[in-house]
Amino acid sequence: MEITKSDILKLIEVKRTDTIGIHLLTILKSDFRPAGEVRNREIRIWRQNGWNGMFYPIFQFDLNQSGNLINISDRLNPAGKLIFIIFCLVFSIPWLNWILEDSYILEHWTQILGWFVFLSAFILISLKIYKMEKQMQLDQIYGFLDMEIEPSETPKEWGWKRILVRLITYSLSIFLIIVCILAVIPQGKYFLALSTLTIIGAYLYTDLTIILKNKKPTSNNK
Repeated sequence: MEITKSDILKLIEVKRTDTIGIHLLTILKSDFRPAGEVRNREIRIWRQNGWNGMFYPIFQFDLNQSGNLINISDRLNPAGKLIFIIFCLVFSIPWLNWILEDSYILEHWTQILGWFVFLSAFILISLKIYKMEKQMQLDQIYGFLDMEIEPSETPKEWGWKRILVRLITYSLSIFLIIVCILAVIPQGKYFLALSTLTIIGAYLYTDLTIILKNKKPTSNNK
């Protein structure tokens, strides 16, 4: 079944331009309506969610000369990308503020190691959140457009890869929570702790929601 340009346009409630300024306003206003920019052979669509208002994906629908869909790609919205970079910079200040006073790196190897582990876990969990958000919105788009998906493309929630990823990300989440409680909050770094715990909470909530949602059909069939 061919998906046409007119089919994709039904996904859009508000027409806007895909610029960093527009996305900043969308985040500030908490506008959850599906928005998009329409070009000749390209349509960009995005939508916020209540729990993930800043780091939502932009889906790009590429069309052929006949106006039929040939590809769907995604990327993080530019405002979310800028905010994430700022988060990472603010996140790094408590670990690397010694650089302003002492440039001898070897004396601060424990702080550098802690910063590397903490930041790596932060980025890994953030990427996981983005991928889950992207997949949830893609599933909704596929359903709206009545697109058929090959069975092999549907990821198994309890495949060995998913189990390995969850072991890593859940362990990192617990590690970050402990660090926030024992080290970050006692030092008065409340913004850093709040940002970290918010991202961890969003990840755990989304992952558990996906697990429970995929479990329901199985239980109904018994």
